Amino acid sequence: MISIGKSLVSEEVLSEQFVCDLQKCKGACCVEGDAGAPLEEDEVRILKEEYSNFKDYLRPEGIAAVETQGTHVNDPYDNEPVTRF
Repeated sequence: MISIGKSLVSEEVLSEQFVCDLQKCKGACCVEGDAGAPLEEDEVRILKEEYSNFKDYLRPEGIAAVETQGTHVNDPYDNEPVTRF
C-alpha cells in the first residue's frame, strides 16, 4: 500500500491498466475529475474512423463539440489522449 495524505492506495495502480466499466461508473470518470477517461492510441484511431457511424446518435451540442475540437482531447497535465468531458 502507498500512503497519499490520509488515503491508502494499492500498489496495483502502478502496474494495472485502466479498464472502463460503464455498468458500474455510469460514465462518472468521463465527466468528473480533471480530464476524461484515458485512451490508448488504437482507441483514438477507432474514434476518428468510426465517428461518422455514431454521429447521428449524438446530441447536436456533442456533434458541434466533436466537429470543432475533435473526437478526443489531450489531458492538460500529461498531454495523453482522453475522452472529452
